[in-house]
Amino acid sequence: MHNADNPDVIAEYVQLEGENGTLGGYLAKPAGKGPYPGVLVIHDIYGITDHTKKVAQDLAKEGFVGLSVNLVSRSLGIDFPGGSDEVKESLKQLADADAMSDLDAGLAYLKKEPVVFTNSVGCMGFCMGGRFSLLFGAHNKDIKAVVAFYGPPIDKEVSPKYPQAAIDLVPEIEAPVLGNYGTEDHVIPVENVLKFEEKLRKHNKVFDIKIYPGAKHGFHKEGPSYHAEAANDAWKRTINWFKKYLKTYKQGKT
Repeated sequence: MHNADNPDVIAEYVQLEGENGTLGGYLAKPAGKGPYPGVLVIHDIYGITDHTKKVAQDLAKEGFVGLSVNLVSRSLGIDFPGGSDEVKESLKQLADADAMSDLDAGLAYLKKEPVVFTNSVGCMGFCMGGRFSLLFGAHNKDIKAVVAFYGPPIDKEVSPKYPQAAIDLVPEIEAPVLGNYGTEDHVIPVENVLKFEEKLRKHNKVFDIKIYPGAKHGFHKEGPSYHAEAANDAWKRTINWFKKYLKTYKQGKT
């Protein structure tokens, strides 16, 4: 069991069965009986890092069960740690279809958790994970809320591995979408975010997109791109979004 440094949070590494075999994962949940809403935390291109684990734990502190599926499980093994160039190179080769399948397994795992309210699961992600969060919102209709931190809505190129961009799948997204982006993002041009926003509006989707002045790509993660004001505000927006669109129940009540 991982030490979450908080008596109100239980955090641990878990294993779950996917379509292609066993997957690794990191689970953080409140110490109470629940039931609580669940959230899939989709990691960035560096895998399950300390940032990913902290996000899951912070969700647990707010009354959610956070699960991050280790998306390098197929290529590098279920226990392979995040943060290395090897993980980054592996995830660059991950096809969208395989990612969606592994996230399906994560959703199924959450729904079976006794402490999770079965019909109240959302997803959120960062960078690559933000893109996957948008794709998964279109792919799996059981997702009730979507949050993307600087997830590219338009891809640089289309290929058999990445056949459709998030903007192309807007008609398929039924869950409310929250987006957090920055004006100084070197990966995602502001004009692409505005096009995505317009597409959501055109299809009458429930959404809230915010573009933070001065914020760079990865502004929520500790490091050279960290932007405290944007990170704190985006996190508050995220929690409020999940509280609004995921059903919450008093502890021990159903």
